[in-house]
Amino acid sequence: MIVPADNEIRLDLSGGPEVIAEVVHFDSDGLRLRGVLVEPKERPGPLPALVASHGWSGAVNFRVLPFAARLAQRGYAVLAIDHRGFGGSEGARLRCDPAEQVRDVSNAATYLAGLPEIDPSALGVVGASFGGGIAVAAAAADERLKACIGIVALGDGQRWLSGLHGPAGWPELVDRLARDEAARRSGPGERVDLSVLMPVAPGPAADAEAALIAETYPEGYPLENAQLALDFSPERVVAAIAPRALCLITPTDDTIIPAEHSVAMYERAGEPKLLRLLPDGGHGGPLGPQVDSTTETAVAFFDAHLRAAS
Repeated sequence: MIVPADNEIRLDLSGGPEVIAEVVHFDSDGLRLRGVLVEPKERPGPLPALVASHGWSGAVNFRVLPFAARLAQRGYAVLAIDHRGFGGSEGARLRCDPAEQVRDVSNAATYLAGLPEIDPSALGVVGASFGGGIAVAAAAADERLKACIGIVALGDGQRWLSGLHGPAGWPELVDRLARDEAARRSGPGERVDLSVLMPVAPGPAADAEAALIAETYPEGYPLENAQLALDFSPERVVAAIAPRALCLITPTDDTIIPAEHSVAMYERAGEPKLLRLLPDGGHGGPLGPQVDSTTETAVAFFDAHLRAAS
């Protein structure tokens, strides 16, 4: 989440129960990571709790924190984290290693389990975009995470990037990644505009996010992150989540991470599982204009598979 330097947290909520939010820090592999913990102000008992993972750019997370607040209004504690190297967390700046981010989620869950107001038997995870894939992989790896929701989630990194670049652009990217890998043996790797790695059609939503990313990360995005993403395939491990619960939410018109990623994970997952295919909305829809519907789906799912087991 993008939190001002003074740590003032602004949550734009209209109506509903009051929530409280605070900046917290926790350890992950010896690094000090930052998160925003959002909780309902009224707590009738120990709270079920969720870790929320942001997207590949670390800027799509500007939607994650408002969504966390909506879940908190419905009785959940949500720890929205800055993965290592992003936002206010320590670590190699902007380096996005999926294996490391999976451990960040697990370590965030450990932090939550140690809080007095949290029910450690009712932990879950939610993620959006690349973070949706991280959520799936984290749930597969950590049996304490009893329920997982992936929103517009990545299923396979190589299929994703090769699809974005197409038959003409893919060989060029592969060659550029090989040259960057060779360069990193003796020095820093190449930094690029994120649009080099994620070529998407222009439009109001895409342009707004590109502007936010450029403002947040003026130093450019590591080309290495594309190489790291190639071997990341949540769909290979998704079956390990069962018999814990999985929910996947995605629009059928998403051109950034196509719905086929969620469909492939759903087909490989065991029960209980839920796939919600939305007719439209694009990549930003579920946590943007359609966030009310996403919240209802998420709350019903977590109520059934997390709160009920608490």
